[in-house]
Amino acid sequence: MLRLRKLIFLVSNLIFFSLPIFGQSLNKSTEDDDTKYTSIGNLNVTITNFGQIGNRFRKWPTQPSLEYPKGSGIEHLSIGGIWIGGILRNETVARVSTAGLDRATTTSVLEGLEITNNIGTVISQRSTLLESPYFDLNAVSHQDLVMDFTDDNDTLPGSTLAIPFHQPLGVNIHLESYAWNFPFADFFVILNYTVKNIGTTIIDSLHVGLWNNGAVRNTKLTGNPLAASQFFSHSGRGYIDSLRLSYVFDFDGAPYGPPSNSYLGIKMLGTTPFPLRKDSLGVPTSNEIDSIGVLSKNTYYNGWRFGSSGSGNSLYAFPDIEDNAGDPYRGRYQRLSRMMPKPNIEALGRTNNNATSDPNILGELPASLSDLLSVGPFKSLAPGESVQVVFALIGAKKSGSAHASLDFSTPQMRSILYANSAWAQQTYNGEDLNGNNKLDNGEDINDNGKLDRFTLPQPPRQPRVFSVVENQRVTLYWDSIRSEQSFDPISRKYDFEGYRVYRSVPGADIKNPENFLLSMQMVGEFDRNDNSIGYNTGFTNIKLDTPKIFILGNDTVICRYQFPPKNDPITSLNGWQYLYGVSAFDGGDSINGLPSLESAKIIKRVVPGVGPTVDKNTEIIVYPNPYYAKAAWDGSGERSRKIYFRNLPARAEIKIFTLTGDLVAEMDHDSKTYEGSGIKWFDDFATLGVPAEFAGGEHAWDLITKYDQAIATGLYLFTVKNLDNNDIKRGKFAIIK
Repeated sequence: MLRLRKLIFLVSNLIFFSLPIFGQSLNKSTEDDDTKYTSIGNLNVTITNFGQIGNRFRKWPTQPSLEYPKGSGIEHLSIGGIWIGGILRNETVARVSTAGLDRATTTSVLEGLEITNNIGTVISQRSTLLESPYFDLNAVSHQDLVMDFTDDNDTLPGSTLAIPFHQPLGVNIHLESYAWNFPFADFFVILNYTVKNIGTTIIDSLHVGLWNNGAVRNTKLTGNPLAASQFFSHSGRGYIDSLRLSYVFDFDGAPYGPPSNSYLGIKMLGTTPFPLRKDSLGVPTSNEIDSIGVLSKNTYYNGWRFGSSGSGNSLYAFPDIEDNAGDPYRGRYQRLSRMMPKPNIEALGRTNNNATSDPNILGELPASLSDLLSVGPFKSLAPGESVQVVFALIGAKKSGSAHASLDFSTPQMRSILYANSAWAQQTYNGEDLNGNNKLDNGEDINDNGKLDRFTLPQPPRQPRVFSVVENQRVTLYWDSIRSEQSFDPISRKYDFEGYRVYRSVPGADIKNPENFLLSMQMVGEFDRNDNSIGYNTGFTNIKLDTPKIFILGNDTVICRYQFPPKNDPITSLNGWQYLYGVSAFDGGDSINGLPSLESAKIIKRVVPGVGPTVDKNTEIIVYPNPYYAKAAWDGSGERSRKIYFRNLPARAEIKIFTLTGDLVAEMDHDSKTYEGSGIKWFDDFATLGVPAEFAGGEHAWDLITKYDQAIATGLYLFTVKNLDNNDIKRGKFAIIK
C-alpha cells in the first residue's frame, strides 16, 4: 500500500508539471533513495540507488541536482542514468536496460525505468577522513557513496506492477562514487560501476553507457527550473574523442541573462578488462597493445534532440541506425555501440545560423538535447563474471572572455575543463602509470603488491579553524598539530611547509554571487624558515604568545596561530558578508615530480558588526538610514535587499510599524543562534554548507513584510524589546525607492 500511495503521489506531480523529462525522476518504490548527494567537494551531485544521477530539480533549491561550484546555484544536469546493452547467447536481438530515457510519450510511468533496487538495499557512506562520522578503513575518498541495483526485476519490487517492454539482461550493478575536498580534486566526482552477470546465460557484445539530459543554467537567474520557460533549451554540447570527454555548456543564457560560463564534462576514465579490440572495419583484432590511451576507439558518443522535439528518424540525428523494427526504442543498442557521425556532433554546439543545411544533422539550437557516452564491446560476460566501467563528472569554468556560444570555434575556452579532466584521469590511473591495467615494475608505490587506483597525492591535513567576529574585525585562530604532523604516503615524509589565508572582497556576494566561493584572494602566506622552499617567513607574526583554547564537540582544541597577524591593522566592513579560508600546504616532492600541494580551505562565512549590548542608554540604530534602493550594497530584485538593526541586546523582539501603527514585520533575535537565515541575501549561500557568523548585536531585515510584500517608500517606526528584562527601545527609519 505504501508503494502504491507513493506511486500515485508521484504520478500526480508528474501530470501537474507536464515537463519534458517525462517520468525520469520517478521513485519506483519505498526503497528508492534520492536524498544522497556528494557534498564534500565543489561539485555536488545527487546519486540514487536506482541507477540515476541528478534529481530532475525536484528538490531545488535545497538539494542540488548537479551544482558547480558549490553554492553558486548553477545547475548542470537534470537527470542521467546508466544504460547496459548486450546480446544473450543464442539470441540475435540486443537487450538494453536503462535507468532513464527521454521518452515523452508513454503508456506507463515506469517505461524506461528498468533499473531497480531490491528490498532492503540502502546507500551507505564511507570516508577516509578521520574526523568524519563515516570514517572507514575501506573508504576510497573523502566521501564514498556505495549502493547496489539491478536490471533483473521485470516488476516493481514489492508489487505486481510490470515494467513495460523490459527484457532483463540479468545483471546486478554495484556503484561507488568518490569525491574529494582537495582544491586540485574538488571539481570532479568519479562513478565506479561494476556490472555482474547474475543470470545463467553468457552475455555477448556488452556495452555500458552513461546517458544524460544536461542543462547548464544559473538558477539564481532562472528561478525554479521546473517552472522556468526554455530552461532546457539553451545548452550546447561537444565531444573530444581523444579524451573520451563529452561536455555540456550554457549556450547563450537566454532569456534570463548572461550565460553561466560553466562546463559539465563527462569522461570515460577506464574499464577492467579492456573492451574487445576492432579494426576500422569492425573486425576483432588483438594487434594493438591494451592501454587507456587507445580506449577512445572503443568509446562512443551520441547526442540527439529530446524525445518530443522532433519527428521521424531525424529525431535521432542518424536515421541509418536502428534496432529491429519491433523494438519500441529504436536505436538504443546502436547508440551504445556506434559513434555518431562527426558533423552531427559538431552541430550540437552550433546555432541555427552556423548549422549545416543537411536535414539529418542537428544544429537547431535552442533545443532540448540528450546525449550518451558509452564503451564496449566486452566480448562475453559469463555467469558470475563482472566488468568494471568508470566515468567522471567534471565541473569547470570557461577560460577567457569569449562568449559561451563561440565554444565550437574557440577550443581554448575549454582549457580549464581539459586540465580538470586530466586530474580526474590521473586519479583513476593511480599506480597504473602506463595505463595497461597491470601493476608493472616500479609502479607499486605503497608496496602492497596490487594495483591501486583512485589515489591522489596527499597535501597536509586541514587545520582546525575558529573565527571570532567583532566590530570591524574578524580574527581567525587555528591549531598546529593536525597540519604540521601530516605524513605524505607517496613521498614518505612529514612534508608540511606552511599556511595560507584567503578572504573575499567586500561585495563579492553582490557582484558575482555564483562565484562567491571562487572569489577568495590570498591575503597571507606563512611558511617554515628552516629550508629553501618558499619565502621562509616563519610563523612568529601569527604565533600567539598565549595559546587560545576552543571547545569543538567533545574536543579541547589548543590554537597557536591567529590572523590578522599581531599588531596588524586589517579591518572589515560592518554589515558586509565575507568568506575567509585557511589551508595548509606542503613543500612538494621533486623526486616524484609532485608540485606543492594545498589542503582544502576551512571556510568561515562572517558578517562583522557590534556585539550585543545591555546598556540602557545605547541607542538602537538602523543602517543604512535612510535606505536608498539600488545602492552599491543592494542585490538585484526586491528580495536581495537588507538593512541592519544595530546595538541589539542578546535576546530581542523587533517589531516594525507604519506611521499609522500597522504592524509591518516582526522578528526574534538571539545572538547565540542568529545566522541570517530567513532572508534571501543569506539563504542564497546556504548550500555552501557554512552558516554565517555574526557578532551578535545586529540583525538583518530584507524589507519584506509579514504578508510577503515588498515594503513601500515611507517613514517607519520600530520597537526593540529586551527579552531578558522587558526594556523597550524605539526608533524610526526611512525607505526611499
